[in-house]
Amino acid sequence: MGLSDLFNKKKQKEDDPIFGILDRLDGEAEYETILQKIDEIPADKRSTELCFRRISALNSLSRFKEAKKEISLLSKRCSEPKDIARLYFLLGYVFDHTNSELKAVECYNRTRESCPDFEGIQDAIDSSLKQADQNLTDARDALGKILNDVAIAIDNASEPNKIDDGDAFPYISMIGASFIPYAIDIRIPIDKLFFKCDLTDKPKMKMFLAEEYGITDLHTLQQWFGINRISPDFNAFMTPQEGTDPSEKMNIKATKMVIHHFGDLLPKKGIAAWDYCTVLALARMAFSCDILSNTEFLQTALFFTDECKNDFSSWEEFSRSVVIGGFYNSMCIDTQYDIKTATVFGSTAAKMCLQNYPKVTWIN
Repeated sequence: MGLSDLFNKKKQKEDDPIFGILDRLDGEAEYETILQKIDEIPADKRSTELCFRRISALNSLSRFKEAKKEISLLSKRCSEPKDIARLYFLLGYVFDHTNSELKAVECYNRTRESCPDFEGIQDAIDSSLKQADQNLTDARDALGKILNDVAIAIDNASEPNKIDDGDAFPYISMIGASFIPYAIDIRIPIDKLFFKCDLTDKPKMKMFLAEEYGITDLHTLQQWFGINRISPDFNAFMTPQEGTDPSEKMNIKATKMVIHHFGDLLPKKGIAAWDYCTVLALARMAFSCDILSNTEFLQTALFFTDECKNDFSSWEEFSRSVVIGGFYNSMCIDTQYDIKTATVFGSTAAKMCLQNYPKVTWIN
């Protein structure tokens, strides 16, 4: 049985042969053949129902990146509440199967908002919430092991590097700046802070930063940080109230779950370290393609160095903020991170900085 059977589909004319063929194929789980049959029809000639069938087939084949693109295109043609509900349900399915269960819950709530009697929607919400809670339970267990491994790594460090205070924090960006450009097949070496892309990759990096983050110069980098940083919202939600908008509800739910699982490990500044790591990584990427000058990059790095030293009292506290911030980010934002990758990023960065750059004068 295909995913399309979950929906109350519009009845098609009996003399429309394509739907008879698709119905038979759908029952046989022949999703590749379904796509082939639909793709025989030019994209601009396909009905809305055919587009829904195509997305369902892509989801059934776990081709989620393509499904998201098709959902985005189809959203421009949908105005009926039931069609909008179906779109959100399909997008929720994508998030549910890409380790982003709370983003799925937001989509399912929007489905119910558009179509209150949508069949099975509460079951979908309950299932996603249960899996999200289990993910955080597993993450809490993993974090305890990670912190212990970090402590052992520091003890076993034969000759930790002794660097000046002001030089330490730009290195935290190296992991993120190396990971984020994987989306466009660009590799930034972890051990080269002032790395420059070659002439082929510079245009790709500029386009990626402009399209994905709206970053074209120092001013837009500052704007991105002001708009997208998580920590102010997170601190405001430390005693969250129930909201009405599905996105707000999802953020509140994520906050409650993070506090429940990690409240005893959160520093006073919450997950601000995740924001600092991200903006430093973006600054390093912007420098690599000449969006930022050498002076602008250094000024950005020094500014966030001071913010870090003011906000935290140790590398251990900073590390907890980074890792837990990654968990929260993966739950609430449509990003390539999930809880597993956030754990890898945060723990790797923590080990590197704790082991190699211990000489930092913390102000807090």
